[in-house]
Amino acid sequence: MAAAVLLVDPKFPHNVGNALRACALLDAHVLAWTGDRVPDPKQWPEGARLPREERMKCYARTELRWLESADVRFVPDAVPVCVEITAGAEDLRDFAHPEPALYVFGPEDGGVPKGIRNHCHRFVRIPLPHTDERTPFNLAAAVNIVLWDRFLKRTRDVVPRHDE
Repeated sequence: MAAAVLLVDPKFPHNVGNALRACALLDAHVLAWTGDRVPDPKQWPEGARLPREERMKCYARTELRWLESADVRFVPDAVPVCVEITAGAEDLRDFAHPEPALYVFGPEDGGVPKGIRNHCHRFVRIPLPHTDERTPFNLAAAVNIVLWDRFLKRTRDVVPRHDE
């Protein structure tokens, strides 16, 4: 099974759109989000949509879901992985991605709420090249980094290199 991504109360539609692009390209078949800042697509005005990502045909295989509440059990059998700078979080460089995985990301202006963290089985942090790791990544950038790391580690020995 491929991965899934849960965005907790994302602040901007363009970050959901950019996360959708990452999901489609890097084999995450479900992108879900909560909150009212980017509401359920059923509540959008006529003709409203995410930025261009969801209109591109290659993204049709990624299911979009709006969830009324953040319940990590919406993907059966997936291991919930909280992506957050927190004590005890594993460094992404050393992280062994579970199969299947549900990656949980907090909003751009806050962290993953404690009630959701309590249901996560694993915690991972994205390392930064400087000492101030409290400066968070943009939400869409964080989704890209984690899914790229997962893709790279899963395909390291199977993707042909062009220089060979």
